[in-house]
Amino acid sequence: DFRDGGVRRVTNVTTGISGHTYLSPAMSVAGDKVAFTIFDQLEFHIYTNELDRPAPRVTVVDNAELQPGRRLVPATPDRFSRIETYLADPRTGLMPSNTFTDEDAEGYSSGLSLDYVGQPTIGVGTDSYGNYIGGATSAYFSDMLGDKVLGVALQAQGTFKDIGGQMFYANQSKRANWILSGGRIPYLLGSYGFGEDEGGQYIGLQRFRIYISSLAGQVQYPFSSTERVEFGLGVNRYSYDIELDKFYTNAFGQTIGFGQEQLDAPEPLNMVQASVALVGDNTFFGFVSPIRGGRYRLEVERTEGTVDFTTFIGDFRRYYAPFRNLTIGVRGLHYGRYGLGLEEQIRDGVGLLNPLFLGFETFIRGYAFESFTSAECVTGATTANSCPALNRLYGNRLGMGSVEARIPFIGVEQFGIINFPYLPTELVFFADAGLAWDNPFTGDSPNLVWSRSTSDRVPVVSTGVSARMNILGFMILEAYYAYPWQRPDKGWHWGFNLAPGW
Repeated sequence: DFRDGGVRRVTNVTTGISGHTYLSPAMSVAGDKVAFTIFDQLEFHIYTNELDRPAPRVTVVDNAELQPGRRLVPATPDRFSRIETYLADPRTGLMPSNTFTDEDAEGYSSGLSLDYVGQPTIGVGTDSYGNYIGGATSAYFSDMLGDKVLGVALQAQGTFKDIGGQMFYANQSKRANWILSGGRIPYLLGSYGFGEDEGGQYIGLQRFRIYISSLAGQVQYPFSSTERVEFGLGVNRYSYDIELDKFYTNAFGQTIGFGQEQLDAPEPLNMVQASVALVGDNTFFGFVSPIRGGRYRLEVERTEGTVDFTTFIGDFRRYYAPFRNLTIGVRGLHYGRYGLGLEEQIRDGVGLLNPLFLGFETFIRGYAFESFTSAECVTGATTANSCPALNRLYGNRLGMGSVEARIPFIGVEQFGIINFPYLPTELVFFADAGLAWDNPFTGDSPNLVWSRSTSDRVPVVSTGVSARMNILGFMILEAYYAYPWQRPDKGWHWGFNLAPGW
């Protein structure tokens, strides 16, 4: 009987079809043939059979309730469905439509409001050598939806000449974001030298300031949540200030006097810059640094004006996690200016552009400018290269690489060796190496050899250990203990850096 609506293992003698089927109760007889429908291969099929032929054999299978046909979703379920209930009642939990009035809607403002103020710091001092000021502050504004952002910052890092500031405005309401920025930032560089005047022999500390006044615009278009392209256009003005501090010494190396001289500075530079960059970032950030994924930035920037040159930036970073509480970070970076002739870089014996510096702690630890002393500039000093240990860190082209083993020493139960979430701390074992070349001041060529005593421009390397701490979510402090291999007179020493891990 084919009209029982049940599930059977059917072998159709006429068609040879065999399989689990659902037999429709609908059956008709026309002429000398009989027609019936069978749910087969996930759809209904119509089969016919001659009346004078034997009927197809139907084999009843044990445990018919377990057959696929019995598991079809019933048209009218006899059990309670929470999802169906929610779909049938979409208004539950919503506020009534008359809750907000037109007056309430008029009270909404899309204007900017203060989100937070960076903790201001300030310090002022004066002595026989001059006046000093240091500190910084910042403020961040946005609208209610975060589509529009305004940021301002002020900084001071020495004397009153070193006060600067910057501001930016970003509109992120559409997929293509645009940003406007402007400011005046002073960059302070220093170098040691030796000289003699009517006051006697002295050790000279030259303070070379470059003031960069800029106005720029940028458009960012994301291809996905991890990759975007950036286009930039802006104008820059470089102006200069040069001071020379003279420390007069006696035959025993003791300081017996001090003098300060204002030197002539070159004329300002005016330039227009256009850039394009491809940026990718799919990292997972831990408490103080990335712990998974990778980042990269490929950028080309063309500068036209008083001087013409092209800047290339290639920065690749990868983070591997062989274990839960261990991250191996690898980084390679090239930052270079190309197309600069010597006559374009130096005017009246003064460099026009701020040379790139390899000794920043975010590049190579153990070679910070403030950690150098005049004693390191005596050995191997020449007129062209008065302080090789420091001067080899300056150049128009940089290449560097770093390897870090990061261990979340203090963290949370899910990520960290010690469960103490109030001061997340990461222990780091690092090795940094790099080379700076194309220095317009010294004109020396790089020498790719391992040496700890030469005055040549050789690669510099440092190794050590550091701890990065998240201070109440306000800042990330890194304290490192590094050994700079190309500074044998310095040896192991402490250093500090206010920045998250690269």
